[in-house]
Amino acid sequence: MCGRFARARYGIDYVNPLANDHDTRWPLLSSDSPPADTPSWNASPGTLQPVIYPNGVVRRVHWGYRPAWAQAKGLPQIINARVEKLLTSAWKPMLKNGRILAPADQWYEWIKADDGGKQPYAIGTKSHAPLWMAALTNVAPDAEQKPGDGFVLVTAATDTGLVDVHDRRPVVFDADTARQWLDLATSPEVAAELARTAALPPEAFDFFKVGRAVNRPGTDGPDLLNPL
Repeated sequence: MCGRFARARYGIDYVNPLANDHDTRWPLLSSDSPPADTPSWNASPGTLQPVIYPNGVVRRVHWGYRPAWAQAKGLPQIINARVEKLLTSAWKPMLKNGRILAPADQWYEWIKADDGGKQPYAIGTKSHAPLWMAALTNVAPDAEQKPGDGFVLVTAATDTGLVDVHDRRPVVFDADTARQWLDLATSPEVAAELARTAALPPEAFDFFKVGRAVNRPGTDGPDLLNPL
């Protein structure tokens, strides 16, 4: 799963690399308005995080989705959607109308340490390119968020390689595939295939140990990414 990530830039800074001279859907690129979000090195579920919509709008959305049936049963929010389940009735409506990108620079995973605690690792691209993580939301770009509304990250099984510190990892795209994921002309079936087959491979990533301060939600700051 992916339960924490670092986003060291403003949301709009992750839109710029997606833009090109032939694409006019990025209205905020020429805006003089200050960004509505701030960087975070310890983004956690239950918080508002900037996401990128197909029209280029960046908006803060609650990380976590809790549909009415889950609320009625007292179940916790859902933060990840398995790529293998995207075409099921639970996720297909969002796959059709709610594809977004959650931008980041690293995500965190934990493994059991020799002392019995959990050792956090930060995982990012070897090229230091942004992480454009595939995500789904039930929140329209201009709609009011209601209790239970939010977004989830799409995750896939971890293949053997540099990121096998956990059994699931977020689906991360390069810029070209990220544009295709956002494109409203991309069908749900094609989008699901992109998530299954076009994510960055394990060899694109590297990881390193970081201090356990990141274990505490609410703790933040660039020093959380200092390698041990």
